Amino acid sequence: MPVAATNSETAMQQVLDNLGSLPSATGAAELDLIFLRGIMESPIVRSLAKAHERLEETKLEAVRDNNLELVQEILRDLAQLAEQSSTAAELAHILQEPHFQSLLETHDSVASKTYETPPPSPGLDP
Repeated sequence: MPVAATNSETAMQQVLDNLGSLPSATGAAELDLIFLRGIMESPIVRSLAKAHERLEETKLEAVRDNNLELVQEILRDLAQLAEQSSTAAELAHILQEPHFQSLLETHDSVASKTYETPPPSPGLDP
């Protein structure tokens, strides 16, 4: 069963097919065209083109955009357990860390697509 060519494969093949007509049309040096053909026929370049195409196709969506609220609920539930378990206390401590809280805030902002311009950095005024 033949596999359908991807857009990147088709585009690269079209460029390779047209390389033969380039010297007369553009005045391109023969050595440059040989070099270009070698690069475009390289398995590494073809793999990179396929990977790029897959990354462009994949549209990721956040599962939820209120993780900060979820962590606050978890912390309320952990409060009772933290007194009895050092593991629960450690988890509660990690979840309350400022860096972790900032990470969650940033994730929630990106997930809900509410972007704001950050305030200027204090040391970078002109």
